[in-house]
Amino acid sequence: MNRFTLLFSLICFGSFSFLQSCGDQPYTGEITISEFTKVGPIEKTIAQLEINGMMCEVGCVAKVKKELLAQDGVSNVKIDFEKGREYNFASIEYDPTNRDVHSLSAVVNEIADGKLYGVRSVEVTYFAPAASSTEE
Repeated sequence: MNRFTLLFSLICFGSFSFLQSCGDQPYTGEITISEFTKVGPIEKTIAQLEINGMMCEVGCVAKVKKELLAQDGVSNVKIDFEKGREYNFASIEYDPTNRDVHSLSAVVNEIADGKLYGVRSVEVTYFAPAASSTEE
């Protein structure tokens, strides 16, 4: 076997192994959405997506974060990843006038044509100013 054939075989095997390591089939069921309101800056809305299929911090986490940050209205993304955990979390700060939770979920679900990651639930926190307590 010449060096080229050996190198080509190693590259093919490595690529196949990497693609297989990205986990089981992504969650494709209905997405559960919960909404809450808290006291805080009104311009801030945070969605926490529960995502399966993320198996590595270098590739998977970076890809999900990159795709979410590329969306209009998204100002910050933090990923809570733990290797071996079935579901991991993306906390997304976004402007609800530009984006909604369905479109954020779709961004994650559509990575790699829907073959890698699946969003199972979304918890949205809207922030509102504190109620005034002045009496006249």
